[in-house]
Amino acid sequence: MPHFLETPRRRLITQVLVLCGALWRVGLALAQDIPWHLGSTGGQLHAPSAINTIQDKPGPNRIVVAVIDSGVMSGHPSLAGQLLPGYDMVSAAQNLRNKRSSDFTPDERGAKCGSRLMANSFRTHGTEVASLVAGNGVDGAFGVNPEAKILPIRVFGACAMSRKDLIDAISWAAGLPVAGLPVNPNPAKIINLSMAGGYAVCGADLQALIDRLVQDHKFIVAAAGNNFHKPLHEPANCTGVISVGALNAENRIEVYSALDARTFVYAPGGGATLPVNAAWAVNKLKVATYELDFLGNERATTRFSGVGTSYAAPVVAGFISLWLSHHPDKNFDDFLSEKPKFVRQVLPIEQCAECVPMGLVNTDRLGTP
Repeated sequence: MPHFLETPRRRLITQVLVLCGALWRVGLALAQDIPWHLGSTGGQLHAPSAINTIQDKPGPNRIVVAVIDSGVMSGHPSLAGQLLPGYDMVSAAQNLRNKRSSDFTPDERGAKCGSRLMANSFRTHGTEVASLVAGNGVDGAFGVNPEAKILPIRVFGACAMSRKDLIDAISWAAGLPVAGLPVNPNPAKIINLSMAGGYAVCGADLQALIDRLVQDHKFIVAAAGNNFHKPLHEPANCTGVISVGALNAENRIEVYSALDARTFVYAPGGGATLPVNAAWAVNKLKVATYELDFLGNERATTRFSGVGTSYAAPVVAGFISLWLSHHPDKNFDDFLSEKPKFVRQVLPIEQCAECVPMGLVNTDRLGTP
């Protein structure tokens, strides 16, 4: 019977094979961990609506993105190191804590405002949105720009949101003075508003504020709304706002998305599982969130559960922050002029003959001049 000796050469070959196998497994795990909406690596086929930023490294400039939402749960591992000091902008009349403060965490699970019960999806909404902008990759929750910093601002909870609180939140996020509040030491370059449902015509108060911020070279990104192909409402219908509709993984406008010729861009927002044998068939965005364990205790987790224009918007906010990390002096007009290289044609939709929907994509390296 043949006898194989452990020679130095054979030992080296064995070690190389073991190392190659380990690297292959790491590469495979990483490829599987990359959420479909960001693209793919290693020559793998990417989802038709993927934004294809996964191979672009952030530039040297730190970009602050304000997430004005239900608040952010700062203890989530996928957001470790990503959060700046934020603010609870919910005024006393709407606030179960009875005042504004620096505590930007959401209301407690099961919180009530009178007879109104806060939905658990609202409680985790801001955390999920933040992770799509700047998730650090822990447990597969990758943000578009993991070097961005999130400025968390709570503007609604168990009680309904007030217009004044929203105006104050946007102002404070941008670094403008707000009566009775400390100055924001970390003004945001980008303000993400994953909400919709205001006036059918942008109000003069909100439009005036947005005009000022655009002049100050700020970017305002807003969800188009989940109104099932109806027109845009505030804040997405305001001039100067980057309104974001939702696509499924196969580059089609989702049935729930607002449909309006004024929609600035569409991005992956997810929906029902697709009947295809591909990594993107899950058709939901992977987010950092919370769930209950079998004892009823809340625990941090990540899962493919993000569906809506609320989730498409932070994908765009993250994309812009990645672009600005290389070009920090660029503004909305620059983005508008460069838009043709950042978009692809979306599959047409007969319900809106005048629409020319364009989906967000990185067709050129964001770091190039």
